[in-house]
Parts: sequence; structure tokens; C-alpha cells
Amino acid sequence: MRQTAGFRRAGVALAGVVALLATGPTARAQTAPQPPQVGVPGCADDVPVRASREPITFDSRGRPIRAHLYTPRGEPNGAGIVLLHGGTGFEMNSILFDAHAIQLASRGYRVILPAYFDAAASDERRRTVAARSWRQVALDAADALAAEPGMARERVALWGYSRGASVGADAATAPGSGVRSAILVAGGGSIEEDLAGRDLSVLMLHARRDEAVPVRSTLRLAEELREAGAAVEVQELAFDGHQYDLPTWCAAFARTRAFLEAANGPA
Repeated sequence: MRQTAGFRRAGVALAGVVALLATGPTARAQTAPQPPQVGVPGCADDVPVRASREPITFDSRGRPIRAHLYTPRGEPNGAGIVLLHGGTGFEMNSILFDAHAIQLASRGYRVILPAYFDAAASDERRRTVAARSWRQVALDAADALAAEPGMARERVALWGYSRGASVGADAATAPGSGVRSAILVAGGGSIEEDLAGRDLSVLMLHARRDEAVPVRSTLRLAEELREAGAAVEVQELAFDGHQYDLPTWCAAFARTRAFLEAANGPA
């Protein structure tokens, strides 16, 4: 069984919520409409912010891993999500996903966004070593999240975008991972494990066209997961490209919530 040291809080006041509130419906009504931009909060189905964010660290194979932890201010729903960033890294993607993570937490989910590159730098000469280290970060993050009050281990899902989707697939299919739900966005790659006897459900989202991760790669991974024994649902997003705009991210996270609610019950 994997052992983790749990979360180490930085003791810093949770930042960003005021800024998010400042972009709420009232503030948006006072400004002229702007074209959708990547990473800007403001989905049509947003709920009032009732969540907080704090910087934390946790251990993975003796290495300190930075992360953002998002916690509901209201009643947690007992479910959690490990958000795995793409290849541009933690700093860039933590900005991109921050508002969406706040929304998930405002609906009762505990969410953690780990900097899995802290465990090993991307190195083409040692790809297997790096991949195993990243997989372990995802699993340790899930374990540490499950240890939070009121959490249930079987209700912690892995969510990954682009490279993070490959990490999520690798972690979800690892022997003894205990992961039962995974959402893979714009992901490809392959798996090696047999999932016979495992209860693993996977939602895979892809754009109509993707210059970085071809749709055929996503469909091939979906087929490998099915052949290994996972229940896989594949959905297309109404977008062309790899760097999604705001409406597409809103759709991706709405489908994420619907998938998790079907698996775990309403938030």
C-alpha cells in the first residue's frame, strides 16, 4: 500500500476568491461583451463561489510536490478530483484551470492540482522513469485527497488534459491503484495493464480536430482501455484545435460533472 505524508499547508490565506467574485455576474454586466479567451472564468452555469484555495505540498517517493488544494466552504459531497495539468506545466495550467477548480469545489468536490513535474523533469532520454514518477504523483495525490475528512477513496477521480491525460490513464490502470473513475481530455498514448476484475469507468473528451493529439490517438487509447476491461465513453467537443477556448472548457467541465454525478450521485 502506498504511504504518503499527507498535505502540508502553507498557512497562507486563500487567494484568488475575491478576484473570482469580482468577475461574477454583476461585474460582467458592467463591462462590454468580450470574445471568449482561454482560461477566463465565466461559464453560463457557474454557481456562487463557496470554495477556497490554498498552496500545499505533499510527498511522493520522498520528493516534495507543490499543489493547489480547493476545499468546499459548504458541505463536501465526499468526492474528489485530481487535476493533472498538460505539457505546459503547473504554472501555466494552474491559471487555466483555477476558476474551473473553484467551481468544482463550490459544488462540493475537493480538488487538488499537483505539480507532477516536480517529481521528474520531462526528459526524452528517460521517458519511462519520468512517466513512472508522474504516475506515482497522481496516485499519491489521490491517496492524500482521500485522507481528507469525509472523503471516500473510491470517489476520488483522476482528470487529465493532454499530457496529464496520459498520466491519468497510466495511473488509473496501474495495479492496485483503486481508481474507479477517470476523465481524459485530449489524451492519447497506450496502456499495458489488464483491468480484468477492476471497476474502472472512463470518460474521454476530444475536439473535432486536434493538431497536437490527433483524434485517432484518443480513439485508439479508448479501444485499448475497453479491451483491457474498462467501461469507456467517448464524446466529441465542438471545437477545432488543442488549446480550447472558454466555451469548450465550460462544456468539458460540465460533462465532467455529469459523468461524476452519474458515477457517484448528484453533487
